[in-house]
Parts: sequence; structure tokens; C-alpha cells
Amino acid sequence: MQAAMGESVSNAAAQSRCPACGVDAMRVFFEVARAPVFCNILCSTRDEAFSVPAGTIRLGHCTACSMVYNVAFDERLMRYGAAYENSLQFSPRFQAYIGALAAGLVERHGLRGKDVIEIGCGQGDFLSLVCEKGGNRGLGFDPSFDPTKSATIMKGNVTVIPEYYSDAHVDRPVDLLCCRHVLEHIPEPLVFLRGLRRVLGDRTNTLLFFEVPNALYTLRRLGIWDIIYEHCSYFTPASLAGLFRRAGFEPIATAEAYDGQFLSIEARLRPVGGGWREDNGEEALATEQLVHAFGDAYRAKCKMWQHRLLDIARRGQRAVIWGAGSKGVTFLNVLEAGDKTVPYAVDLNPRKHGRFVVVTGQEIVAPQFLRDYRPDVILIMNGIYESEIARICNEMNLSSELLLAA
Repeated sequence: MQAAMGESVSNAAAQSRCPACGVDAMRVFFEVARAPVFCNILCSTRDEAFSVPAGTIRLGHCTACSMVYNVAFDERLMRYGAAYENSLQFSPRFQAYIGALAAGLVERHGLRGKDVIEIGCGQGDFLSLVCEKGGNRGLGFDPSFDPTKSATIMKGNVTVIPEYYSDAHVDRPVDLLCCRHVLEHIPEPLVFLRGLRRVLGDRTNTLLFFEVPNALYTLRRLGIWDIIYEHCSYFTPASLAGLFRRAGFEPIATAEAYDGQFLSIEARLRPVGGGWREDNGEEALATEQLVHAFGDAYRAKCKMWQHRLLDIARRGQRAVIWGAGSKGVTFLNVLEAGDKTVPYAVDLNPRKHGRFVVVTGQEIVAPQFLRDYRPDVILIMNGIYESEIARICNEMNLSSELLLAA
């Protein structure tokens, strides 16, 4: 993802200050020496998977605005293209979620016959839903867009441009500007949002909807497999709202969703000269306490799962993971679980089938593979899909033990 809107800030500067508020208040509290720079790329061979480069994750906490950020992030390692694949669209549970999300936006804000722009739209699935439910016109931007991969039928009122959104598109009409699971990839989020504010000019009626992973879920509920190199920025409700205010927007609402894993914000442009007061309140103190406890809790959870995997191996049991996205890839890499320990990763996304998990090399297979493989243990990477996975296993008459690794 580009830093933003034609502006750039050096990596050295980003490492010495908070990229969300500009204050030199980042305090490092956690480190992973080697993490794959990409979790979500399609590797055609094991050798290709083994060759994915690694980077360092060094999380800092801003004591001024509660932002959490990888101060060791190197944007030069990140090149997004058609090989990038992180769609969750093939899960019925996820389809229900984004369907309700799109319908809710349309109903709450009367988005009918409007112009919708989505930054980082992937294959256009969510954009198509918003346009379908409100009879809207959609324009998406994403350098990884591949029309042959779209999980939905792109209607005539939806267009996707395979490039970044930039100043070149300043004249495009926009009533709703949405951006889902992109901001966490951007090394200079304040620069990025200020660029958007400049592009939008005086269009005070434009609604913004952004969705990101919820850092409080990672810290409070130990969703440690969500810590990946691709994500340089981690937001709490307070830090996200503060970021938008600093950039010249007025938050309307923030909300946690998807079992607390996602965090969204709705905002509009704040009139030029409109003031606001920085106030993180009780959340800032709670976040600081969670940050202090995180390192020990992370190590304890990793140690527990290392013992679990050793116990599975000692018993001679067959184990697979279900979920070859960021969580599953991080689980295998952090625990150094190679394809001898966990030979296969199961995923509903057919684009991943026959590909290989980065660095650890597991082959990614369809659920139907398990009919013959008959694993003893299935490690579920995301608890929100547990009932969906259990149903599929029951339909295949599998008696595998389901272990939630979230």
C-alpha cells in the first residue's frame, strides 16, 4: 500500500516517532525477530514458499495517543500484486457478515443511487454488495485486482481500477468512501488520511467508512496470531478516532464487530478551522496495562501450544490446521511447525488449493481432502468459524478432535 496521496515520509523518521500523532512517545514492548513479510501470497511450490523473505516485528506503544506500531517496519519489502490473496469471501459466515454490513450502511445513511468509492477493494466483493443493495454506482481501486478471481459477478455499475487511489482521481464524485482492512498496512496513516482530506476538499456530505483489525482483541483476548509483518499499524477505538480527528475528520461512531476482531469507524469531514480536544480517557490507561502484560502472556501461550503440538506428535496423531490465512500462517511460523509436524492446511478459498504456506511449506488443501486423509486433530485458527467447520466435518463423517487455537 502506498504511504499516501503523493506524499512520503522516510523510514528513519517513522521509526523515531508515532506515525499517528507525530509525538516522540513510542515505547517498544514486544519483538519477533523473524516473521514472513507476506502471509497472504500464493506460492506455487514449496521451494517458493521457503524463499519468502523475513522481517522484524518490533511493536511500540505510543503513550500519547495509544497507537501500536511496528517501528521496525520496512515498506521497501512490501510489493502487493496479483499473487496477493486474502479473500474470506468463500466462508458462509463471512458472507453473512459483509452482507449485513453493506445493508446496514445503506439503510443508516440512505445510500441509494449514490457514488461509492472503495480504496483497496480487493476483487470488488464488498463494493458490489453496497451497490447492489442501494442501486449505487461503484468505483474501486486495488493494484491486486484480477477480474478472473472475482467471487461475485461484477455488475455494469461497478468498475475496479487496478491501481492505487491518488490525487489523480480528485474529480471523481463520492458520497461514500470506504476502505476495509487497508489502513493497517499503511506505514504513515496520518499522512494518508490527510491526503484523503485534501482530495475530498469541501465535500462535507461525503461519508467515510473504514474497518481495521481491532488491537484490543489482540491485546485483551491474546489474538496473538494476528501480529503479522504486513500490518505495521494496530488501532484501538480511541487511537483510531484520534487519528481521524488529527487528519481533519469528525468521527460519527466507532464499533467492534466480528466477535470483537474488527474495528470500524464512520466519519465525515470536519469543517476547516473546526476544533477538537485530544482525550483518550480510560481506554488509554487500560491499553497501557495490557501492553505491559502482553509479552509474558504471548510467551506463555506460545509455550502452551508448543507442548500441545509435541504431545500430538508423541501420540502419532495426524494434525491439520483449518485456515491458511494470516492466523494460520503465523501460528505455524511462530511455533516453527513444519510440514512434518502439521502436514496440511485446510482452507475454503479455492484459489489457495494446491499452493503452499510461506516458510513452513504446508500444502493448502480443500476440506474434501480430509475425507480420505482422516486427521485425528483439526486445529481451528479462528473461533468465529468453529460451528461452520464442525458442520462441514459432520457432513463428511469425520470424528476428528477440533481444537481451537485462537
